[in-house]
Amino acid sequence: MELIAFLQHLEPQWLFRLVFSVLGWCGDGPLYFLLFPLLYWRQSPTIAIRYGYLWGFAVLVMTVFKEQANTLRPFVASPDQVAFLKYPLEGLHWFPHQDALMEAYRHSSSFPSGHALFSTALGMYLCTHIASRGVRWTLVCFMVMIPLARLYLGVHYPSDVLAGSGLGLALFLLATRVRWQVIACQLAPWGFRGWRRPILLGIMLGSVLACVSQRATFVWLILLSYPLILHGTEPYIQAFAAKSDRAWRNQNTVWGSLGVGIILWATAPLLSLGSLLSIPLVTVWVPLGCPLLVQSARHMRRMLR
Repeated sequence: MELIAFLQHLEPQWLFRLVFSVLGWCGDGPLYFLLFPLLYWRQSPTIAIRYGYLWGFAVLVMTVFKEQANTLRPFVASPDQVAFLKYPLEGLHWFPHQDALMEAYRHSSSFPSGHALFSTALGMYLCTHIASRGVRWTLVCFMVMIPLARLYLGVHYPSDVLAGSGLGLALFLLATRVRWQVIACQLAPWGFRGWRRPILLGIMLGSVLACVSQRATFVWLILLSYPLILHGTEPYIQAFAAKSDRAWRNQNTVWGSLGVGIILWATAPLLSLGSLLSIPLVTVWVPLGCPLLVQSARHMRRMLR
């Protein structure tokens, strides 16, 4: 509590509240969604798709831990020592008043910090795929400052952000350092091959989650839409991704980001459920829907000439 109280009394308070609120918002879901079309069309579809898988597993891990912990937020446990300094903006949804946002936070567990988990796991992943040293240092600053902002806003304890960062690091290492292809080959003699492998593994993980948390099971079912959509539309996605001219990628980056923003704005009033429902919508839009729209616009322009 001493660390949180120290941060909240830094002067000038209006400036620190504004800066830390912006940093806290950067750790919300919309920014991670908006990075998907940028990675897909400006970096590589493979990098973006793996980024999506890492984000999905981070959501799943966070859901399981929060369901089991059920820890009170600092501003709820010690209202006389810690103030709730968050502006009434959560993602792209503006609450009518701050009390409504406080009530939403009272019903969610403090442990672990999802913002620290996501910023660490995804920040480290992006650092490994971005060549610019300046961008990498910016990502490192965000990985440090976003958890610190959550302390300042009064919604997490130091143990929450440390645990979240630790879980994020573990997820990053599992995603990038474990040789999953080798493990898949070793499981092949047991019948884990071809189409059976993802189905059997999905059933096993779903069964485990059903025993742990009903909410985690629901999240898992929503997340399954991501690989199913990508696999079902793979020939079309590959055909669009194969086009390499700069104008094509620039147009898809702009319209893809705009479409994702509209999806997030439309689903924002549903809060966490809205973020989950955005997964299949964004998965369809960025690699498939947006290129179809851009291609149709190009054909129409040629016909009008």
